[in-house]
Amino acid sequence: MLVNPGGPGGSGVTIAMALGKSIQTVVGPHQDVIGFDPRGIGATTPRADCFSYPADGGDGEDDHVRGQFHRTLWGNAGRQIGLVNSSSVALQKLDTRARVQAKLCAEKDSLKGSDSIFRHLSTPTVARDMLSIVDAWDEWTAALPSESAPGKLSATDDKLRPDPSKGPISLDTKSKLVYWGFSYGTLLGATFAAMFPDRVGRLILDGVVDADHYVSPLWSESIRDADAVSRSFSRYCHGAAESCALYRDNDTVADIEERFELIRTSIMDHPITLIDPISKMPIVISYSDIRLVLFVCLYAPTQTFPIVAMILDSLYRGSDAVVGQIFGWPPDLELQPFCGPPPPPSLYPNEAQAAIMCSDKRYELNETIPNLHRLFEKLETESSWADVWMTLMIGCDGWQISAVDPPMRWDSNPANTSKPIKTSFPVLFISNTADPVTPLYAGVKMAQKFVDAGLIEQKSEGHCSLAAVSQCTMKKIRAYIEKGEVPPAPVRGGKGRELIDGKWDRCEADEWPFHPYESDTWLAAKGEVGVDDVESMDALRDMQKKFYRQATFLGQIGGLNMGKINDFVLQT
Repeated sequence: MLVNPGGPGGSGVTIAMALGKSIQTVVGPHQDVIGFDPRGIGATTPRADCFSYPADGGDGEDDHVRGQFHRTLWGNAGRQIGLVNSSSVALQKLDTRARVQAKLCAEKDSLKGSDSIFRHLSTPTVARDMLSIVDAWDEWTAALPSESAPGKLSATDDKLRPDPSKGPISLDTKSKLVYWGFSYGTLLGATFAAMFPDRVGRLILDGVVDADHYVSPLWSESIRDADAVSRSFSRYCHGAAESCALYRDNDTVADIEERFELIRTSIMDHPITLIDPISKMPIVISYSDIRLVLFVCLYAPTQTFPIVAMILDSLYRGSDAVVGQIFGWPPDLELQPFCGPPPPPSLYPNEAQAAIMCSDKRYELNETIPNLHRLFEKLETESSWADVWMTLMIGCDGWQISAVDPPMRWDSNPANTSKPIKTSFPVLFISNTADPVTPLYAGVKMAQKFVDAGLIEQKSEGHCSLAAVSQCTMKKIRAYIEKGEVPPAPVRGGKGRELIDGKWDRCEADEWPFHPYESDTWLAAKGEVGVDDVESMDALRDMQKKFYRQATFLGQIGGLNMGKINDFVLQT
């Protein structure tokens, strides 16, 4: 089973090392878990690094220490601008920065010519790499004794075989891809399935990216459910009562919302200033910074909403202690100590996320400032989080490097037909009811691009199914992998945007904000369950904690990452 954590830019190697054992517990011990760092990412070389150049200006190794120093200076300067609506000139400044960084990457690309990594890291190219991994795996396992070869059940595995009454189905995944992809990893998996439909063994696409909008200039439809997630905070806080730090006696939901509005107004008028207790660096925290933190927290509400309540309560009481622990000394500077050897290049940030997203665009973003303002105003009518999303998406404006593999044309798939793609085994899509960046409607829509694809809606908030552990979801995943059981294909309930009132499998979550999963409490509520279920649920919880600690999606625009927030969650 190959795994990809998304991003784009996430390290599959890191995820496999951190989550491998837990993934095996969930999907079954017959699966070996393989992580790979896609082109330009992590330990894969060459790196998608626009800032590092050889120290002597020649053809030697890139100086990653100096490159990271320049990247940090550049990033901190951009942080002072804030989000696109933080001032009357913010959007123009951010657009100018995007264009000059694109120019920097183009200059690095020109030094390597046709061998430049920036021309060879698009999603279709990485899909070809995945196929090469499958072929290499087959070549290696062909030399193993037949009873130990992965991907095929032995004669003693009767309990894993499907019900014959449901019709014949092959569980042999030899020469086929078995894969679990999250977030952008669903786009990567769907691309593989479109390019190599006869090589699909099992594909779990979790937190589904809408491919049509991903290749568009702004990918704007992605945040259509973000407000549903953020609005749920006050409701969950009210339900938790004293367990929520922002709650006061006899509060209504409206009281909590009003308290939050007072905090928001205060920060907009008076940015937070503090001195980092370790470095003694002065720090200014603007409303834009707080917005970024709050948006990141929408990815995993069960874990982070209690922290959001602590942040807001601290600010309401006039204290900056909690905020200081989260922002503190910039994490990028912690990579390079003033004394001691530098870390390996694979640990430094890079420009892979922007390079992949910009290379993948079928329809380029190259707009004038007035047009960008109009695009932002339209996005504002669709989501209150338009400011955060536009700040991220504007990063592709003026991108100059074309990928060798042209971007996918999803609106008429590779066969240039609107017919659904027939894969050698049906694909399994998983979406949450309210996901801040990969909405449920995208899961419904993408499932209909593939013949007989199944869909599971997990009734929870957050990004990907790991946002909340669910016994129901876990069992359906395992049945899909081990028994070949595919949930029914979704049936649309309406036209156009009305994709969320149809029929498909739905799973309740076993935790929610301020009510986290704990095995003892869960067992008491469930009654008798098997030992395997308890182990699998505990493994899901372990996956959840480690997965979101590695999340990288917003780390490069906010000067923070989910790991720093999650470290604080674990400490408290």
